[in-house]
Amino acid sequence: MNKQVPTNKTKQPDLVALFQKEHIQFEAIGIKKDRSINSTKGLTPYAGDFGVAERKHLLNRTLIGYSHTSFTKIQNLNLTACVDMLLSPEKAFDLPINDYYLDIIDNPDEVKGDVPRGAVWVNATEVNQGGARWVSLKAWMLKQFNQQSTSIHWRMVLFYNNLLVSSIQNAGISKNAFYYVDTLFKLSLGNFKELIYQVTIDPSMLIYLNGNQNNKYAPDENYARELQELFTVGKGPNSKYTEKDVAEMARLLTGWQFDWEKTKTTEGRAIVKNNFGIHDTGDKQFSEFYGNKKITGSSNPDRAEGELREAIDMICATDEMSKYICRRVYSFFVNPSIDPTTEDLIITPLAKIFKDAKFEILPVLRTLLSSEHFFDKIHQKTMVKSPMDFVVGLLKEFDLPLLDNLYRPFPKGSDGIYYEFKRLNGIQNAMISLGMNIGDPPSVSGWPAYYQAPAYDLFWINSETIIKRAQFTDALFNWGQGVYYNGTTKTYAQVRANLASYLRQFNNPADLEGLVDQLVDRHIGMSISADNRQLILSQIMQGNSNLSYWSELWNAYAANPSAENSSLIQNRMAKGLSLIYQLGESQLF
Repeated sequence: MNKQVPTNKTKQPDLVALFQKEHIQFEAIGIKKDRSINSTKGLTPYAGDFGVAERKHLLNRTLIGYSHTSFTKIQNLNLTACVDMLLSPEKAFDLPINDYYLDIIDNPDEVKGDVPRGAVWVNATEVNQGGARWVSLKAWMLKQFNQQSTSIHWRMVLFYNNLLVSSIQNAGISKNAFYYVDTLFKLSLGNFKELIYQVTIDPSMLIYLNGNQNNKYAPDENYARELQELFTVGKGPNSKYTEKDVAEMARLLTGWQFDWEKTKTTEGRAIVKNNFGIHDTGDKQFSEFYGNKKITGSSNPDRAEGELREAIDMICATDEMSKYICRRVYSFFVNPSIDPTTEDLIITPLAKIFKDAKFEILPVLRTLLSSEHFFDKIHQKTMVKSPMDFVVGLLKEFDLPLLDNLYRPFPKGSDGIYYEFKRLNGIQNAMISLGMNIGDPPSVSGWPAYYQAPAYDLFWINSETIIKRAQFTDALFNWGQGVYYNGTTKTYAQVRANLASYLRQFNNPADLEGLVDQLVDRHIGMSISADNRQLILSQIMQGNSNLSYWSELWNAYAANPSAENSSLIQNRMAKGLSLIYQLGESQLF
């Protein structure tokens, strides 16, 4: 069998460079370019109509990829019950396993030293320097996103992966990368102070921002700077920490390390501790921004943890920390642009709620997601879907099983776990080509779409990615999106939506006009022009103006779902759904 390259080779486009080079006419494709239009409503609990549009808006903004299954779960609940469900934690997940075993089969040393096929690897020794395990971890994450319940939990993991950035591929040791994700998962619905503490001493973060090298003889300011500038208080006009604060924080953080070789060669999670011999035991004096706080050093080895927790308390005591985190929450879930009115009406009171709750994040989310401001129609269908929302939404909607080159279910046999890994990996590669690599933001600042003014989410769309989005959906509906090919065995696998089977869930599919209206509502969730509606009908009918012909096709398929009858439905409906996903409205959520 050919050796499969155990890394993602798909090129991730530079979205900022492409955006700056082009002058896209967003209005021409149904996307509003002005990100500055904000609601003047406040945090008063929403008491208006909680109908289909409002429920879809709530799910769009709180899940990774819209899920019709989740909509059916909340369609008869009131707003309070819906928010309660969304803020409930996910169930415990199954750990990543060796599903990549055929990708390393040509390397006997790796096979011999690795865990058996199907066994959990997250506590095992490192036999392949990450490689296939990194790819496996990303496929595992995509699986979690796809299988998420009606809960905000995994979207909060994504939020913190974008805010408290580390890197899966730069973690050095694959199990460290997993435990970074695990830390985010365990604490993303909990206390922010504890999350900051755990991320600070996380092995993946210690490698990513040089904490493992930080010592009293040569203090490294990398993490000390990002802790303040990006992770907690930001770099706005009221974040008045100083360069001296960065230097003092670097001194305070000296000595936190894990043993690289021991972690690689022994089972279990990396053990992080403070190497007190290289810890700066002197006092650390901070600026007026931090209340002229002095954190006292000590020769007691146990003092290093106390210094770190005291520093986090000091940061969290600033008003700016609470406001900065609430701004990031607001930008992620409501509107990326924050004007002075929003700062007064939303950010300031949310920050007080955050601080009063001792930095528990759930009260902030509950207040925001239940508010008049959140449900103002000015915020609905106004943000561009990220590649993750776009692709995972399609994966949830159509299931996308693995098929062979004749569109038959792929013969998984005893290697079923491997082919499921390759299916998810192939879909992940498509996501990378659209500009989003799971677990690996392009920089320590995160994905520009979530922080860089004035474009924000418009960065997701350019002449390259809009074509690739269309190509991806065209492939899913028509000829199939290839996800795996083995040159030796000539094994080819793809994913394609079974549209004939898919349409059975809709009311009276024989009525094409009614069916198109249902499809537009499901996939776009907002009205489209009469011309575009007619164009979709024409695409499906392929020039035949007699709509009864569709009824005949559907009734024949319903009576006899043969391969031939299914193909007739597939070929026509593929044209209509491809057009739906070429409309600008389909890119919004």
